[in-house]
Amino acid sequence: MSSAISPLAPKARAAYSAYATRRDLADELADCLDAMHEYASNRNGTYLWDQAVWHLAHATEAIAFVSVAPRKDRRDRHRIAATVTMSAILAFERAYAMSLSYDEHGRYNPAPGSEYPFSVSDIGRATVQILGSTWHAESLPWGVGAYIEEQGEAQGYTLAVDGDGDLYLGDDARGGDRTYMTDASAADGLDTLAERIADLVLSLHTTTD
Repeated sequence: MSSAISPLAPKARAAYSAYATRRDLADELADCLDAMHEYASNRNGTYLWDQAVWHLAHATEAIAFVSVAPRKDRRDRHRIAATVTMSAILAFERAYAMSLSYDEHGRYNPAPGSEYPFSVSDIGRATVQILGSTWHAESLPWGVGAYIEEQGEAQGYTLAVDGDGDLYLGDDARGGDRTYMTDASAADGLDTLAERIADLVLSLHTTTD
């Protein structure tokens, strides 16, 4: 995305802050909304951009209506316009943020590190922090897994993901037998996954001993 586009929403937010306290400062905000509407209209065809176009048009109408409303109604109309405008800015920001994950050909192309906030090797290292100071984790190449072992032990556990995308723990003492965590996902969070793996390691380790 062009760096000339990114100031659109922040500039609108600044104009909104001024307008929210003084309804006579509508012109600058309206200009910001027009610029955002033009940008969004050139990218419609996706749900988020279509929603942004609708919200921006609605906000522009709401602001314009304040100045022509009867004097007794202007305060309430101004309050409504301010609320509608913030919804429009948020809709634009959501659509813009999502568009950053796609290239000019429409292919999903998130920035490195943005799609998955941590690797499987990160889970392994977080796991040994829970298990205690005698436990260690060694990252597998490219961070696709981790080898977890206790100091002084000849065999350990391999934390990895299979071809179907399921997280598993392989137990060396049992010939590499795998215990799958088919319900686990990155959305569970690093700490939660580390706690589950630590519990599993301890249960297998105790059984082996």
